[in-house]
Amino acid sequence: MSNAVKDIAKYIRKNQDEKAASDLQDLCMALESSATFNLGCLYELDKKPFELAMRLLEEWRFDRHVFERRLHKYLAEPDDEA
Repeated sequence: MSNAVKDIAKYIRKNQDEKAASDLQDLCMALESSATFNLGCLYELDKKPFELAMRLLEEWRFDRHVFERRLHKYLAEPDDEA
């Protein structure tokens, strides 16, 4: 998820006073903390911040999938400490 996060951080630094920057920051924080997020605000974003939000969601979903697969793999392995 780091590529999208880096691009969003750059966008926020360059556009600190825009509502889109605040919305993107809120989205990042919600995904990190598993908090709720109002998806309706994404419809109000211009093309560039909307595309950043979509990339973030894609990377976040992929990262969660990989994490869950690893967790299931390690849980299925016998415990070496027994």
